[in-house]
Amino acid sequence: MTNDNEEVLRRSLDAVDRHRTRLLIGVVVTAVLLLFALMHGADAVHSHNTNLFIHAAFLILCVWTTMLALVVVIQMTVMTKRILRAIELASKK
Repeated sequence: MTNDNEEVLRRSLDAVDRHRTRLLIGVVVTAVLLLFALMHGADAVHSHNTNLFIHAAFLILCVWTTMLALVVVIQMTVMTKRILRAIELASKK
């Protein structure tokens, strides 16, 4: 593999690392938002307000769906990094 290809591969691996770090920060933020949404839902249940409960349930579902989507994207970045590492190792032989 030429030096140019190795440089492109190295930059790709670095980009995957940066992207994964941002995604992990996003998961932490959505986990905090989910905690607040669950507290909002608990308040809605205790207040016996149906409209507030529906709003809280919708909020919980939106945050939960976003968090799961971020987890799927994190798994895709892990897979991408493994493939790029395999290409790097195969090129060194």
